[in-house]
Amino acid sequence: MKKYIILPLIAAVGFLTSCDETTDAVGFSLTEPTDRLDVDYGTFNVSSETVKLENIVSRSTIGYLGKMKDPETGSYITCNYTTQFRTMENGDHLAKSDFAQDNGQIIADSCEVRIYYYTSSGDNNIPMKCKLQEMAKPLSETETYTTDFKPTAENGYLRSNGISQSTTYSLKDNSIPEDTESARCIRIQLNNEYTDPKGNKYNNYGSYILNKCYEGDGSNINNSYKFVHNVCPGFFIESTSGIGCMANISITQLRIHAKCKQENGTMRDSLIYFNGTEEVVQRTNISQDNDKLTEMANEGDYTYLKTPAGLCTQITLPVDEVYKGHENDTLNTARMILLRESNEKEVNSNTFGIPTTLLILPADRAEAFFAKNEIADNRDSYIATYIGETKDNTGNVTERLNGYRFSNISGILRLMKKAKDEYIAAHPGTTDEQYETLFPKWNKALIVPVITSKTTVTSSYTSTEVLSRVTHDMSLTSTKLVGGKNNPNAIKINCIYSKFKNK
Repeated sequence: MKKYIILPLIAAVGFLTSCDETTDAVGFSLTEPTDRLDVDYGTFNVSSETVKLENIVSRSTIGYLGKMKDPETGSYITCNYTTQFRTMENGDHLAKSDFAQDNGQIIADSCEVRIYYYTSSGDNNIPMKCKLQEMAKPLSETETYTTDFKPTAENGYLRSNGISQSTTYSLKDNSIPEDTESARCIRIQLNNEYTDPKGNKYNNYGSYILNKCYEGDGSNINNSYKFVHNVCPGFFIESTSGIGCMANISITQLRIHAKCKQENGTMRDSLIYFNGTEEVVQRTNISQDNDKLTEMANEGDYTYLKTPAGLCTQITLPVDEVYKGHENDTLNTARMILLRESNEKEVNSNTFGIPTTLLILPADRAEAFFAKNEIADNRDSYIATYIGETKDNTGNVTERLNGYRFSNISGILRLMKKAKDEYIAAHPGTTDEQYETLFPKWNKALIVPVITSKTTVTSSYTSTEVLSRVTHDMSLTSTKLVGGKNNPNAIKINCIYSKFKNK
């Protein structure tokens, strides 16, 4: 009978994590007299500290462009980004013969890059300046790039005599209605005469792109990999002047205007465009004052979550204490709440928002997790979102938290306990102190601000959203959490155990 009732029993035990009632008689109320379940619980302290991530993988679907002064540190944060473009693969493309030509060469009328932004930080009225530079070769699809990587001519990524075009802009365009998000963009014209790496000249960059697309068998136009490697390796877009504004880039678009033949045989202006989207490589480069960040990491009265700086909170989980006396029990749930410091203690919280989504995972797994583009699996990695107020269907506030709730991270504790037990079993005589010296991060977990994406999976009967992407949050956010080296008892983890009674 046990094999049929274990799952509902465990589910019921998990539900108890949100209840305040005592659990003295829970075993009797959940099971039949012939098959009763013992339930126990415990609360333990979790210590925390701020750590600075040294190798932040740059793999966000959003690009960031601009320069801002951090009100907490007084230092400056500069964001630049590299983007590639994709084609409309297997789409209904025009034939080369449909374009206006001169001596067999396609002639484009004009070409520009548009940098579309949907949100921003800082003062949108501030005049800014950026520079677009042509890549000499594309970023690798398989290599891992960190946020401190910057393409240059010296490292072979920028073409030394290629396009280098600057433009000034203001994110507040008074000529465009506020609700017209699709029209808000930075425009960089590429209409000067262009010379390709082989010395061939074109009237503008657009003419070069179109002719290269139809070169050879013409397959460059409908294959993104070939387009990036044979035609356009992309651009590095760098913030060069202005302080006080940061744009969150949604799409970078390469737009070409050319005359094309219509069905009636007449020539008409047409638009051909290529988008920089998450299907191709897009990487953000970040420059900031690391010395100041190290000072912040050493503060002990609280911990930080700060992006894109890479200040994260590391916790030490009381694994041995959690399992002491419960070696033969099942750890069903382990709930932990991270509270934010009150707003009165924050500096200019209106400028930098707070992280909305956090990832927790074993500290020694963090670098590989992001490098391999892994996804939180609710076994050794979990997601939590910020909770300010929770309201019911009638609009009444049912909860005020001002923090983050990890409802059940028991999988991380089990993983840490198992790793230690297996090592000691394989190396008899190893003491706890020796094990901790060999594996100093064995019971440490890292809490990292992230951005997540979901994909809709449709079956014959239902559509379900599943987590499909987890990347470092590269936006400007900052918050302080209750805890820190000087407050080792500020964070609690609440555990619930269960076991079947001996008959």
